[in-house]
Amino acid sequence: MKFAYISTQEPSYLGVRIAQVQDTKDGLIDVEGVLFWVECDDNVTTSTHYYDMGDNQIKPVPVPTANT
Repeated sequence: MKFAYISTQEPSYLGVRIAQVQDTKDGLIDVEGVLFWVECDDNVTTSTHYYDMGDNQIKPVPVPTANT
């Protein structure tokens, strides 16, 4: 299990950005309403996942599909 640091100040069309992922929560400071951490699976990375504020879950970024 890892920890994802969520930045609510960096929204995207999907949700908000995962600013950092690390093995422990050491050094992570909660800034109420701006930055907070959540436990996440080991496969979560900042470039392949995002945080959905609607249901408070980490989700994978959808894989683009070609229009045919």
